[in-house]
Amino acid sequence: MWCLCYYDRYNVLMQKNLDYLMACNEQPHMQVQKRIILGTAGHIDHGKTSVIKALTGIDTDRLKEEKERGITIELGFASLTLPSGQQLGIVDMPGHERFIDHMVAGASGIDLVLLAVAADEGVMPQTREHLDICRLLGIRAGLVVLTKVDLVDNEMEELAREDVSEFVKGTFLEGKPIISFSSVTGRGKDELLISIEKVSVEAEEKSSEGLCRLPIDRVFTMKGFGTVLTGTLLSGSLRIGDIVDILPPGHAAKVRGIQTHNQTVEVSRAGSRTAVNLQGIEKSMVTRGDILVEPGKFCASYMVYAYVQCVPQNSKPMADRSRVMFHWATTKAFARIIILGAGSVAPGEGSFVQLRLESPIFPVFGDRFIVRDFSTNRTLGGGIILDPLAPKHRKKAEAEIIPWLERLKSERPRERVVYALWKQGFQGGSVIELAAAMNLTLAECRKVCRLLTDERILREVDTEEERFILETSFRDLTIALRSHLESYHREHPYHFGILKEELKGMLPGRISEKLYALCLSLMATEGIIAVDKEKIRLTSHTVRLSDESQEIEKQILDRLVAAGLQPPSFRELLEQVRCREHMLRTLLEYLAEKGSVLKISEDLYFHPEVIERLKQSLISFLKQKGEIQTQEFKTLSDTTRKYTIPLLEYFDRSRITLRVGDRRILREKINE
Repeated sequence: MWCLCYYDRYNVLMQKNLDYLMACNEQPHMQVQKRIILGTAGHIDHGKTSVIKALTGIDTDRLKEEKERGITIELGFASLTLPSGQQLGIVDMPGHERFIDHMVAGASGIDLVLLAVAADEGVMPQTREHLDICRLLGIRAGLVVLTKVDLVDNEMEELAREDVSEFVKGTFLEGKPIISFSSVTGRGKDELLISIEKVSVEAEEKSSEGLCRLPIDRVFTMKGFGTVLTGTLLSGSLRIGDIVDILPPGHAAKVRGIQTHNQTVEVSRAGSRTAVNLQGIEKSMVTRGDILVEPGKFCASYMVYAYVQCVPQNSKPMADRSRVMFHWATTKAFARIIILGAGSVAPGEGSFVQLRLESPIFPVFGDRFIVRDFSTNRTLGGGIILDPLAPKHRKKAEAEIIPWLERLKSERPRERVVYALWKQGFQGGSVIELAAAMNLTLAECRKVCRLLTDERILREVDTEEERFILETSFRDLTIALRSHLESYHREHPYHFGILKEELKGMLPGRISEKLYALCLSLMATEGIIAVDKEKIRLTSHTVRLSDESQEIEKQILDRLVAAGLQPPSFRELLEQVRCREHMLRTLLEYLAEKGSVLKISEDLYFHPEVIERLKQSLISFLKQKGEIQTQEFKTLSDTTRKYTIPLLEYFDRSRITLRVGDRRILREKINE
């Protein structure tokens, strides 16, 4: 008899659901399962847990203290299968103001909210605060349940309904269903299931294409399994066998098992309540607030740029540099709030801010957060993270950074990519780096980069790595290179050019070889620079010696030719030609670069013809004898030890000879 009654009621419910689906022009057999998390919200003792128990048969109050006190303290979890077959994960959140941080941790992962308001009490302080938190966390789907209707008469119920309807005006719950419900009589259960089905269609599920991120909200051990972590998978997917990191502790572990909706699965995707059994992790090594992520993809952040909104019911403005409690995902940390532009944020208003955290977080662009006054235990506001790895903000930079933050606030992918590359400057970024930094899928990021390249906003500098740079940054790089060359030519007028690596070293930061080569190639094509082997110069640069310098040049060369293999030292040459030390050194560098003299050591210069004759004599000797000792070379060159050692070391450097112990042999390439 019970089975037949249940069957009839189920058919009625299914018919209502089919009517709703047809009204929405949906084909029920074509409906795709969505991964959605429903969260309860509302004041303490307004029946949230009772609603979940009536719908699922699961009592989410699992702690002894919760049973004794009759209130929810910790987050509770359940799952619900709707008449259409759609499965929902459920997070039951505590309503007491003392446990608001638990509520925020749970609300950070939900997609739609069930706001419970008791008909006998109406809208209460935590009703308002919970709705504010849900709004600030970006939740846009939900419904209201008017609970405990069995405790009031029809008139009181209607007044409560009107009160709730007025309360939700201007919020995402305006116009959404308000379902009268009693966990005692069962009234409204069918209608509530239908309404949840409806709003679940409206809820936007999370993307499984991004990087895996699972904020941890619970840690426990199971006999025979070990450590189990639970949380809502915010993005990406998680598979058995994956290697993951637990941050901030930095522990690496292997995924041994996964469950969603109490079912063992091979893979969990974004939007699913997920329990993960890890190999290599002890319960004491992990705590709520840690986050499970793909290894090597996330950096600790202590400063973020964000847009924050102050809740309207605050009694006073949010003050600049005030210390707040920052709630992100399941993490909470103390932070200092730096307000950009104005000195405070008035109730109901918004502003760009920098949050400076006292402990690390691992956010991405678009993550939502809540800020609370830890001394009064009230919510001040919340918002969206725009730059998860911000530099320390300085007042003089506001005129530049605020317009960028305005663009980021639109959340458009192209603005995010352009901003990330602007921050990177000459280093640029790859598609993988940009996608990770700005919370985009690889496909989405690649498409944006290609479009911006076609529009000549970006330039691709490495096709293999898919690396890009802003066109403005590329132009700035060419300007910087030109400026450094101009400075070099001014300081070294007798140098024909500068070594490539030396010029690269003058640039700020690390410049990739491919970007540097591309920039030089373009400048050479445009006739700005000339490249001669490893040296670069501006095409406008020519070396012109004054009459005085030309005369000194002639004296230098004459003395080096006459001295043969025993040339004067730098100091001796300085006395002979009688010029300023700087001029002589500059002229010798010029002559060495031109090839008119050979610099053998820091203090010795030879005429190249003299060295060429000695080289030929040395090669001939080695071909005949096979090797040469230092004393034999001294005799061959007819020089003193002062010149013998530097000359031998020069021939070693020039790859004419190879030192083997205290003797030299001919390099193979010469023999060949």
